[in-house]
Amino acid sequence: MKRMFSVLGLIAAFLLAAGAVSAQSIDERIKALEKELSELKEQQIEIKKEATSAAAAMPSFIYRPGSGLMIEAADKSWSWRTGFEAQMRYYFLSGRDQAGRSNGELEGRRFRPEFYLCINNCLWQVDWRLDLDGFGGNTALQRGVIYFDAAQLNPWLPRVQLGMDTTNSGPSSLSRQGSGNVGAQAEYDLHTQNNSFNTGSASYGMTLTWDDRSLSAIGIPGRIARFETGMNAYGEGGDGTQIRTDRKDFHVYGNIQPMSQLKNKWLNGLLFEYGAWFCNVDGRAVANGCNSYRVQDNSRGGRQTLFTSGSNTIGDGLHVAHGPGVVYTVGPYTLRAMGHWQISEDGGGAGPGTTFGTNVNSTRGKKRAHSWLIGHDLYLWSPKGFLTGSATQPGSVLAGWHFERVDMSVGCNGSTGISCASIAAAVTGSHLNQFHRNRIILREWDLWYVIAPRLNVGVNVLWYDAANLTNQVNGAAHNLGICNTPVNASTCRTGIGGDWVDVFLNLRMQF
Repeated sequence: MKRMFSVLGLIAAFLLAAGAVSAQSIDERIKALEKELSELKEQQIEIKKEATSAAAAMPSFIYRPGSGLMIEAADKSWSWRTGFEAQMRYYFLSGRDQAGRSNGELEGRRFRPEFYLCINNCLWQVDWRLDLDGFGGNTALQRGVIYFDAAQLNPWLPRVQLGMDTTNSGPSSLSRQGSGNVGAQAEYDLHTQNNSFNTGSASYGMTLTWDDRSLSAIGIPGRIARFETGMNAYGEGGDGTQIRTDRKDFHVYGNIQPMSQLKNKWLNGLLFEYGAWFCNVDGRAVANGCNSYRVQDNSRGGRQTLFTSGSNTIGDGLHVAHGPGVVYTVGPYTLRAMGHWQISEDGGGAGPGTTFGTNVNSTRGKKRAHSWLIGHDLYLWSPKGFLTGSATQPGSVLAGWHFERVDMSVGCNGSTGISCASIAAAVTGSHLNQFHRNRIILREWDLWYVIAPRLNVGVNVLWYDAANLTNQVNGAAHNLGICNTPVNASTCRTGIGGDWVDVFLNLRMQF
């Protein structure tokens, strides 16, 4: 019996010893596995850091509808942006097709690729855009500018623009149309788009711009959205053309949003603006951007002159075009209102190579023009409901209406010693040989549908009414179909007035 217990004791001791050895071996393995797992985690973290670092060093690709595609270095040392603006328009015009007033003809109203290169977080920027518009309107270069953003060095300094085809804010810049890409109105108002300043494009020059300056420091809960001044050759010659005169042209423009920092939606969408263009007429120069007064209709095909003083009919002196504007936006609704005045000194000198300038301007035949406009844009509906929508919300419906009036005249009364007959004789062959003033009214209705962000289809209906129109063959009254027998004075009298309606069908996009 004792032997049996001894044997059993030896077996138990052996098993206990074996179990202890086995447990120790498992613990060592677990520790080894834990160590290996810890090393793998450290390696994984290092790999992730390297991958994150490599990704951070790669350029970023960003697309925003309306701003195009931008490729930007991780450290913002450079960026490259490209965009595209296009608008195709079918015209249905009142008048004679042989005079260009045809129906169903398609124009590439805008076809403009654009490119931007930024250096050092846009401290320097190069901007070039091509203008490939249809119906013979293409001029190859839309913009050719170098910018230096001195505001990055000091907030009191401006952004400097130098170029051979610059862009500038004109008088009542925002209120006279809003936006040709996302607004309802077909074109700028008749007056400002025909006075050479137009969109502010210049054949060369320099512009200083201060953007987005807060007014909170002086107790006003708003901001100066833009203040701008420049010396440029507005509407004079081709891109980068030398004008050959020391009498430079200037402009100044500013707009303020006095309540933009308030949270009250009824007040923070209010904007006031004012601008002026100062054009120096030089009779010795080859080109002057303000050498005549003119108003044309908005069609690009068979465009008609509704009033003109004749080419080079403003003598030496200062020509000023200026005016205020108001824009008010609340929710889906935008109200625009503007006024515009145009005054010419008409000093003793003549316009370049013109008898009219010599005979009439020397006795101060004053030219005057003024206009005003009120417009409404309203998003009627979108998939979000009634009175909602935007240019980037597919399914949005935008409606617009505006009214504008333009008055232009050339002084010809007895008190100045200038008769209307003498003006007619001086400009024989021009549209002014029948009347010396005109009143033009335009009423417009617009409807747009947003297919995709910044992609719209729409229709514009334009109803014109002019107090006076030229009645000779190929004159405006004849070409518009108001005078069917232009040589018959009884049915097509001198200075006949009339009205007509044009319709535009549009497809527009901004990449």
